[in-house]
Amino acid sequence: MAVSLLVLGAVALVFAVFVQTKASDTAERAVPIDPNNAGPDTVLAEAAGVGISTPIRPASLTGLGYHPEGESLAAMKPRGKNLSANAFLGLFSRGETPEGIHYYVMDAAGRGGPQTGAMDVGAMTGTTVYAPVAGTVTAIRPDPMVENANIIEIKPDANPDVRVSVALVRSDGEAGVNDYVRAGVTELGTVADSAEVLDPQLSSYTTDAGNHVTVSVSKSG
Repeated sequence: MAVSLLVLGAVALVFAVFVQTKASDTAERAVPIDPNNAGPDTVLAEAAGVGISTPIRPASLTGLGYHPEGESLAAMKPRGKNLSANAFLGLFSRGETPEGIHYYVMDAAGRGGPQTGAMDVGAMTGTTVYAPVAGTVTAIRPDPMVENANIIEIKPDANPDVRVSVALVRSDGEAGVNDYVRAGVTELGTVADSAEVLDPQLSSYTTDAGNHVTVSVSKSG
């Protein structure tokens, strides 16, 4: 009996390692989104009744990662497949989308708030950043994390009671305060070089330095 239990235990361990290895291999090969099946305004997540479109053209995306960033943020509901999910649960995943969206839920790293309160959208520095929602720009303020970068705040048409913020943007006046922006169409600026002064967490999930913009949704006021 004891021998049988040992054998079963060994088989289960080998199977678990095999599944985890396959999941890791899949994660390494996976791209954040399939550019052949995704449009420039593909919705990556939903929060507070607002669809969040990709601020980066699908072909330029290097990674997608969610993390907490404070109690004031609304939790996002990601679309696509969570590559951070348990390997066994991943076998039964129904998260795939026509656009082939893949994302990670990153470690909280001591930050509070919803686990999916902020979304890091990876791209090379200098990549054009587009509005993730349709609405009106309500504020543009310096980003305290990176010099010469800004945080752009938008009041979305879908829910005027919240604000969608896009951080780590090097804006050059493409869209100003009170300007109307369209999701996937209006240029906000370019991706700042945050990796020059920070150690982006997203770099653990990409093959580059991890530069990105961060999108979040918060209640106004």
